[in-house]
Amino acid sequence: MAEISVIVSTYNLPRHLHRCLLALEHQTHPAFEVIVADDGSAHETGTTIDGFAKTSRRTIKHVWQEDRGFRKTRILNKAILAAAGEYLVFIDGDCVAHPDFVREHAQNAKPGHYLNGSLIRLDQGLTERITDQVIIDGQAFQSGWLTRQGRRFDRRYLRLTLPYGLRCRLNDASPTRLYWLGSNSSCYRDDAVAVNGFDNRFGYGFEDADFGSRLEMRRVEARTVRWTAVLLHLWHAKPWSASETIRANRKLRDENLALNRCRAVDGLDEISAPNRSDGQA
Repeated sequence: MAEISVIVSTYNLPRHLHRCLLALEHQTHPAFEVIVADDGSAHETGTTIDGFAKTSRRTIKHVWQEDRGFRKTRILNKAILAAAGEYLVFIDGDCVAHPDFVREHAQNAKPGHYLNGSLIRLDQGLTERITDQVIIDGQAFQSGWLTRQGRRFDRRYLRLTLPYGLRCRLNDASPTRLYWLGSNSSCYRDDAVAVNGFDNRFGYGFEDADFGSRLEMRRVEARTVRWTAVLLHLWHAKPWSASETIRANRKLRDENLALNRCRAVDGLDEISAPNRSDGQA
């Protein structure tokens, strides 16, 4: 089985990141490293990471860059360069992973493929009820507990309640169009390097879709673990979302598709000083 690096992207959401890292501490998969890809967060985020790094049985790395606006693609590329694992699992720091999350990505890794998982999105009220204790004791992933907290039952809860064997079969039979989900996807490091990583020209919007499209142009096929690799997505505002940036990113993505361009124009190769923590680009 491949060595695993879990890359966690974050920006100034230390309470959410705390819950994300706590869930990663309670994974059933025995061995993996965690790399926090930090797009310029303030001191509290570093303190949160340091607290886990001092007590964790896992290696936890903090890769940071100066805050110059939304530059998630660039910090993800720096995290890829810092990764020791041959297989990369990507999640966001506003997500809480089911205990079997990393195991599912690791067990289903297959050369020539990337994996797509799923999210259960929580509202603001339920997000506040996701405490350390309900993560540690597993209640956060019980549909009955979620429903009792005021969230109505919906079909996504079936990913938590159906028998495991049935959920595996549903992965194989899923009719859903697959795509790279930045908060729950994975691929081999060599495939990420082959497409020159994420495209640093992108701001918020379509940056993940572009990466997935370029993997597919490289003949890396999508497979799903959406029924067995599940995350809870914690609510938060998105002040960095801007319609003009999203339109510009769509244009970049469409250009790459039209030109059958699988390598990022500005990606891994263009970062001359990887793994720096002094704020330099």
